[in-house]
Amino acid sequence: MATKIRLRRMGARNNPFYRLVVADSRFATTGRNLEVLGWYDPKKAEKNFSVKTDRVDYWLGTGAQMSDTAKSLIKKARAGEGVEPGSAPQAKEVNTQALMEEVPEQVEKPADESAEASAKAEAEEPKAEKPAAAEAAAEEPKAEAPAEKADEPEAEAPEKQES
Repeated sequence: MATKIRLRRMGARNNPFYRLVVADSRFATTGRNLEVLGWYDPKKAEKNFSVKTDRVDYWLGTGAQMSDTAKSLIKKARAGEGVEPGSAPQAKEVNTQALMEEVPEQVEKPADESAEASAKAEAEEPKAEKPAAAEAAAEEPKAEAPAEKADEPEAEAPEKQES
C-alpha cells in the first residue's frame, strides 16, 4: 500500500483548518485516513500547528511519502516551532483578591436593608393618615358585574318550511 503524509482540509467556508494525516494514496483527499498526526491552522498568527514527530518517523520508516506542505510543517516542528502535541492551552490565573479590592464599595443599601427601613418608616407615620387612606378607598365605586338580561327571550332557530 502506498501511503502519503498530507493535509486534509476541514473547517467552514472561508475558515480553513487542516489536519496532518497519513492516508493511502488511492483514498480521496477528504476521504478515509489511517492516522491523524497533527493539525495546522493558517488563520492563527503564532504557534499555528502541532505535529507528532515520533509518529511521523514511524510512518516514514514504513515508506510513506510526504507532500510539500507536510514536509515544511514537519521541518518546522523538528526545529522547535509550533505547539507540543497533547499540550493543553494555558489557563489564565485570576487573582480574585485583587479583583475584589478594585470593586468600589456599594453606595446604596442592599435590598434587605431598604425593606427594613421602609417598614420602620411606616411604623413611625402618624396614625391619623391611615384612616384617611381607608376613607378614600371606601369612596371609590366598586366595579359592578354586567346585569343579565332576563327579560329578553332567547333567539330561536327558524323552523324549516316544508315544500
